[in-house]
Amino acid sequence: MINKSTFAFYTFLFSVCISFSNLTAQENAIYEVSDGSSMSKSSSKKVTQNDRADFYELAFKLHATTYVENNSIKKSSNSEASVSKLTFKDAKSFNVLNQSIKDFNDVELITIILKNENDLNNKLELTQDNGFGNLKYIYIKCYFKCNEQQIRGFVTSDASIRVFYKTETPS
Repeated sequence: MINKSTFAFYTFLFSVCISFSNLTAQENAIYEVSDGSSMSKSSSKKVTQNDRADFYELAFKLHATTYVENNSIKKSSNSEASVSKLTFKDAKSFNVLNQSIKDFNDVELITIILKNENDLNNKLELTQDNGFGNLKYIYIKCYFKCNEQQIRGFVTSDASIRVFYKTETPS
């Protein structure tokens, strides 16, 4: 009789632990910077809130990607396809945009990895005047605790470009 109640207790305890782990996993969500006046320089067109699936498709599925690190450009293996993703592995390589802007006309998503809070000092200004006619999303991965106000100070973009950010701890 004691064994059955012990087994039931451990089963209950196990199910509570699993339920708790599901609740805490949502703390590491991807947040969107709200459309505020300090973020946007112009309001060319409004973007609907229902197209977040397009962002997830671009951010997490395979697409032709160009990587930028240490002020050098590394093309993806599929060099024949038009590049739809641009990934900055450091925040010190933004001057590459001034040199090779013609290569990024088809880019729809820019991913930026910020390794520490000092990377926020390298401001990024992205407008369609800079040659990013198809740019829809900017995705910022912070390897430290960051907030919306810090991201607003880091990126300046058109109102049509949606900015997402996430705090994650690299392993």
